Amino acid sequence: MTPLLIALLVLPILALIALLMTERGLDIKRYAHFFITGLDSGFRPRQIAFLGRIGKTAGIEDLTTLFWSVSALDRCTAEIVRRARQTGTDYEPGTQALLSSLYAYRTKIELEQSKKRRGLGSTRDIDVNQKVRILLRGVGVFSSRVLRSTARYLVLDYPSHPTIPATSIEWVGKQINVYFWRHDDAGYVFDTVIVPDPVSEGKAVINVAHTTALVRSQKRKSVRAKCSIYAQLYLLMPDDPLENALEPEPGMKCLIEDISEDGAMVTIGGRAVKDMKIKLQFMLRDVLIVMAGVIRAVEYNKTTNQSRIHVECGELNPRMKNSVLTFVYNVLPEEEKEELDAIRLTEEDGIADGESPRTIPDLPAIDEVKQGPELPDFANK
Repeated sequence: MTPLLIALLVLPILALIALLMTERGLDIKRYAHFFITGLDSGFRPRQIAFLGRIGKTAGIEDLTTLFWSVSALDRCTAEIVRRARQTGTDYEPGTQALLSSLYAYRTKIELEQSKKRRGLGSTRDIDVNQKVRILLRGVGVFSSRVLRSTARYLVLDYPSHPTIPATSIEWVGKQINVYFWRHDDAGYVFDTVIVPDPVSEGKAVINVAHTTALVRSQKRKSVRAKCSIYAQLYLLMPDDPLENALEPEPGMKCLIEDISEDGAMVTIGGRAVKDMKIKLQFMLRDVLIVMAGVIRAVEYNKTTNQSRIHVECGELNPRMKNSVLTFVYNVLPEEEKEELDAIRLTEEDGIADGESPRTIPDLPAIDEVKQGPELPDFANK
């Protein structure tokens, strides 16, 4: 190999090393690291490049924090929302696709942090009044709740079943599986045994041995946010498809109390039943949201004759879904956050004056709404 050829090979390498030692070279290395981290996180090259530009505009010094820091990701998302609204591109498919990717990643980070923060390690950590389901194999599934926790065991309310008399069962010594859903966390299950306790003898309670072998049976797939949003509710026929088509006529008045991309918790008048198909229609900022779904759980308050229903909705279109997630993660531009803060403070003033915005005296009862004969009957008819 001639000296000239060696020089031609070595000089570019030396030049590259010299460049990487300069400030510009360090910027190139940092950007390369950011780009590779973005690819590893599931973003496309074009999206990564755009996030880099937006991140710099938002004043984020270390761009790789966009892929692990919630606050950095929220700042970048808020800047994208602001720019899109300013330029009138918020309806464009490219904008919605980018927001969908960001929110999917944001949800992943939130749920991973939630798991680290809230995971149960022992039955001693279960809250008082936690509802539980007791599976006694070969017999059935019973309902109960946690009354208190002692050093040796959990004290549960005496199990109940709609058709099986629980008093006919000799519970002490039985092996059971206990299932429960922990609020804002996940579903859990643990195996245990019912132990005797002379102090509790004759009382309507059972005592189950503590354990650290809890298994997360189901994890949350979305993040919910508290809210107070009035909406229109429509009853669907059992055979109706769950479509997000706009309803031109007014529906029943209801109040949404928490919301996520896959459902909502809603207060309605009257007594609702599980597995009904319904549709919710409401405005979220400047976007009309239509959620069609199924009632998965009902909490009925006999005193107020109102039901709190948990609705699982079908897939929202990207525009609606991203608007819901913008609300859930509170990543609005700063000027819009200020408007929402003013509304929230006004509502708090109403609460202080004894006029709670959650009180709905004119909420129509769901069973008073005119409906066809094919709709399911209600318990209080």
